[in-house]
Amino acid sequence: MNPRSARANRRILIVDDTASIHEDFRKILEADANGGQSLDSIEETLFGTAPAVRQTFLLDSAYQGQEALDLVTKALAANTPYALVFIDMRMPPGWDGLETIEQLWAVDPHLQIALCTAYSDYSFEAIEARLKYDDQLLILKKPFDNLEIRQMASALTWKWQLAQDAALKLMGLERTVEERVQELLKVSHLLQYDALTDLPNSTLLGDRLTQAIAACRRHDTQLAVMFIGLDRFKRINNALGHPVGDEVLKQVSQSLVATVRESDSVFRYGSDEFVLILNDVHHPQQTQHIAEKILKAVSHIRYVAGHDLSVTASLGISIYPNDSFSAVELIKKAETAMHAAKDHGRNDFSFFIDDMNRRAQEQQSLETAIRLALERKEFVLHYQPKLDLNSGQIVGAEALIRWYQPGHGWVYPSAFIPVAEDSGLIVLLSQWVLGQACEQAQAWQAAGLAPICISVNISAIDFRQRDFVANLAAILERTHLAPGLLELEITESVLMQNVEDTLVTLRAIKSMGVRLAVDDFGTGYSSLSYLRRFPIDVLKIDQSFIRGLSKNTQDAQLISAIISLGKSLDLNIIAEGVETLEQLNFLRAHQCEEGQGFLFSKAVAADEFAQFMQAGRHTLMPSQ
Repeated sequence: MNPRSARANRRILIVDDTASIHEDFRKILEADANGGQSLDSIEETLFGTAPAVRQTFLLDSAYQGQEALDLVTKALAANTPYALVFIDMRMPPGWDGLETIEQLWAVDPHLQIALCTAYSDYSFEAIEARLKYDDQLLILKKPFDNLEIRQMASALTWKWQLAQDAALKLMGLERTVEERVQELLKVSHLLQYDALTDLPNSTLLGDRLTQAIAACRRHDTQLAVMFIGLDRFKRINNALGHPVGDEVLKQVSQSLVATVRESDSVFRYGSDEFVLILNDVHHPQQTQHIAEKILKAVSHIRYVAGHDLSVTASLGISIYPNDSFSAVELIKKAETAMHAAKDHGRNDFSFFIDDMNRRAQEQQSLETAIRLALERKEFVLHYQPKLDLNSGQIVGAEALIRWYQPGHGWVYPSAFIPVAEDSGLIVLLSQWVLGQACEQAQAWQAAGLAPICISVNISAIDFRQRDFVANLAAILERTHLAPGLLELEITESVLMQNVEDTLVTLRAIKSMGVRLAVDDFGTGYSSLSYLRRFPIDVLKIDQSFIRGLSKNTQDAQLISAIISLGKSLDLNIIAEGVETLEQLNFLRAHQCEEGQGFLFSKAVAADEFAQFMQAGRHTLMPSQ
């Protein structure tokens, strides 16, 4: 006997409509009980042999499926579940064996089942097709041998115990990984957040702004940086003391957070200075409206320590990519514009470059141009390769939209995507991207190239469309692309909005066989419990973490934790924004499976991508 078997669950339920069958099972599996005779004791009496030391099992009996269901339910409630159930196939007038199994698994999916039958009511294929957990089912033909019953009881109860032990170990591993990630986030919070206002500080500003710029570059959007300086704030500290000044700063910070959107960020930059990052800026008029709201919120009369205090502020604005591509330059130019506002009388705002009228006219004409471009087929897709970091082989491609306007040349996505979203044209544009990407993937296969997975970014507006899933199914049917070769990239922040609705949509997409990736992972702080619920296949590490590898040890720790987290959930891990050999070597050392970035290739036209595929598997992997 296995020395570990003493701790295994040996509870067995016999379900049969014949009382003699129950007696047979008890003779085979139980020691002497209630004065009865087991087979071993009978053998000892007849032949004088010493009884064998064998495993003992705890047996209960049910004579119909409904009675068995009641016993299983009560056992679960008492935290004493059964490990194994022997079930007869025919038990008139109640449920037959298959229906009984279905009912039992509905309440306890961990049960091991031995189906006892002397007939061929169902073929094995029919049984396998009907029952859900076929790896927990064995079929036992009557009449059966005593040794066969004992071996089956021992093996299946021990299998049940091993499965429970494995599940507990997995839960412990997941809990350990999540605790480690939370510890790192707590340390990061202490170093990067202001103690007085609990706002992210100037240390985190550079990282977050660089991250936001990277997202804008990736998705071809714009952002605004607002630099806010309180006017004559030193007078409050000098006249009323620093405690009063601190309370004013806390109230101002709360007003700023309450005024902007949840997708925007507020930072404490200096003693009386704040910086705001406004994401997804569609047009200059939008930033002007927000600036006016902020100035009004700051100037609200505040009652502090028995004093009615009125504080005003001056505000400067810079725009990415118009004013700069650099985080440092954007902050500096916004600060310069803030000082210009102070010089012009305070309690006002100023753009670093004031070309609002020209831009407003451009926005109107651009919307019309987008509609015509869809009709004239001026949009094209470029494809950025995804590489297996071990073999160097191209295993996928991300489809990115580009627009070549005749007579004007290439139009930046940051110029037309916000207008498309504001006007509702983004839905038509996204449907075109999905259809074109699927058609191109099929065209590459028709040309004799190996099938690869094609990735398409899905915006929040697209994902929340009621007919999104239906349109996706129609595109797959029209293009005949295998669903497993399409991957939808959805940002972490989109997934965390309306979680229950998100789950419904994700499950509908997953049921078609389409792959799902969490894009920009690590920026939204989603919990492990949600990741376990989402039917996702891929975690895509945000490129801001990759870029910070050479500068910040915390980024390296977070990347390592994310990779471990993904592996514990059996997810594929891909790193975006790989630009240096140092980054590549780090990712390889930590067993990140895939990567994409300028180190391998920028996004290229379909014909050039096909040449990559034809040239060989290692052509894009740089030499060490």
